[in-house]
Amino acid sequence: MAKARDSGPWLVLAILSALLGVLGYLQYRWTHEIGRAAAERLQIDLERTARRFAAALERELGQTAIAFFTDAGPTPSDARTLLADRLEEWHTREDGGLVSGLLLATRTDKGRVVLEETQPGDDAFHEVAWPDELRPLAARLAEDDAPGPGSLPIRPGSVIEKPLALVLPVYGAPVGPRPGVARPRLSIRGVVLVRLDEAYLRNRVLPRIAEATFGPTANSSFVVAILRRVDRSVFYASEPDAATSGKRGGDVELVLPSRGRGPGGAAEARQPGPPPGLPPGAAPERAGPERMAGAPPRPERRPGEDDGPWVLVARHRGGSFEAAVARVERRNLATGFGVLALLGATVLVLVASAQRAHRLARQQLEFVTGVTHELNTPLAAIRSAGQNLAAGIVTDAAQVRRYGDLIEKEGGRLTALVTQVLDFAGIESQNRPYTMEPIAVGALVDEVLQDHALVLQQAGLALERDVKQPLPPVRGDATALKRALSNLIANAVKFAGAGGSLVVRASARGDGRAVVLRVEDRGPGIAREERERVFEPFYRGPEAERNRAPGSGLGLSLVRRVVRAHGGSVRAEAREGGGASLVVELPAAPAEEPAA
Repeated sequence: MAKARDSGPWLVLAILSALLGVLGYLQYRWTHEIGRAAAERLQIDLERTARRFAAALERELGQTAIAFFTDAGPTPSDARTLLADRLEEWHTREDGGLVSGLLLATRTDKGRVVLEETQPGDDAFHEVAWPDELRPLAARLAEDDAPGPGSLPIRPGSVIEKPLALVLPVYGAPVGPRPGVARPRLSIRGVVLVRLDEAYLRNRVLPRIAEATFGPTANSSFVVAILRRVDRSVFYASEPDAATSGKRGGDVELVLPSRGRGPGGAAEARQPGPPPGLPPGAAPERAGPERMAGAPPRPERRPGEDDGPWVLVARHRGGSFEAAVARVERRNLATGFGVLALLGATVLVLVASAQRAHRLARQQLEFVTGVTHELNTPLAAIRSAGQNLAAGIVTDAAQVRRYGDLIEKEGGRLTALVTQVLDFAGIESQNRPYTMEPIAVGALVDEVLQDHALVLQQAGLALERDVKQPLPPVRGDATALKRALSNLIANAVKFAGAGGSLVVRASARGDGRAVVLRVEDRGPGIAREERERVFEPFYRGPEAERNRAPGSGLGLSLVRRVVRAHGGSVRAEAREGGGASLVVELPAAPAEEPAA
């Protein structure tokens, strides 16, 4: 029955541990699922925000392109005047710094291709030499028919990087329909290049769009960079480390500006539309015109033919989404498992406390039983001797003296037992006062041995006293220290066995700052695993239980409490050659204080 009661708390502990393990596994699974969903949500949010950035940039460039479109059909001189006026008007706007000038490439009636330039404050176009990067455009304009696909796009609103400009076709009169197209079309007579100020675009326009879409740089969870498609060099970066050399997990990349891209690219920018002067039924020359039913399919657009010169790279500030979410998962798991560990530790403490309380209750019950037995023995002897004396059974003087000695001996034993219990109660309640004064250890040892001389003689023990002189005095309560040493000797007498020996040694520690007392016996000794427990209250080792040795289990506990109250320590060791050695170390008193 007792065994079942003892195993009950451990069974509860096992069940609770299993439940905590299940909770830990479920928490791991839930945290992982939540983290994966968070990563997907962050990825979607980043893609959506990147598309908003691309759309905002394309709107900005589209509005700029619309401002410089010309009607179809005006004479070249009229087109030059109109473009110069629009440039002047543009520079009166708040964002006028975006356009730094205009380039006009036209084909004369004689087939010559001319490049002209105007800048703000200049009301006329002036012919300039063709730069190397625009010679492919000159070659395409020199062709008799409308230009086809080539290295430079001629779609309205297309962006080229060298020079950084918007490309706007200059339309001429309508010409006959192209094969497969049912409507007439406009010829391309020239091209207007709206030159963009790179510094203004990088320092004013792009930061404003980035803050409007991704939020302020200091508070945003994302960083954004725009790279050149040619060599992936940095054109703009919201932070110095925002650019990446290659696409990583969690990054979003979009070509800027984009034309007709699917879900993976930016939203389609609204085309500036046909020139206002387009005749009814005519269509501008551009890739992808509307086709009538039954018309042959148009040629496929070359990959990247109309894509812009930049790549938008957006990523999470902490790296890939997986890494960012993994860090959050680790923190959440550490917090959750910490809580579970705390719960588990609480359960362990509760079970251990319950076990300790149960053990203490059992020890206290055994203590009451032992004290009752210890009290009954001297009381029975005293009552028996008193009855014999009172009844007149014992009349011989020698017998009367023997009975008197017996009563005195058992009374002293009873007094010692009661005093020991009272000492323990006083120490436990911390109400025991100590009178601290310098004490000569040698005199203290001699006094205690003299008190126990008769006990040692009756037990048949040979006493060996080994007190090394000189000994420094110790500061303490003489009565308490004598009782502690008496308990050590009484414990040794109890287990030394008849015919054995008992040794009391006293010496100064090597550094002279403490006095070491040793009480050694030749008894069965103390097992290694019992050497700490023998100082617990009410604890009686297996040897005491087996030999039914008298005692309450308080003696050594009182010794440790008294010694610790004096700033010392006590321990149990194995004696060389067999037996036990109980060692007490007490700090020495200051040298200037004389010993009592």
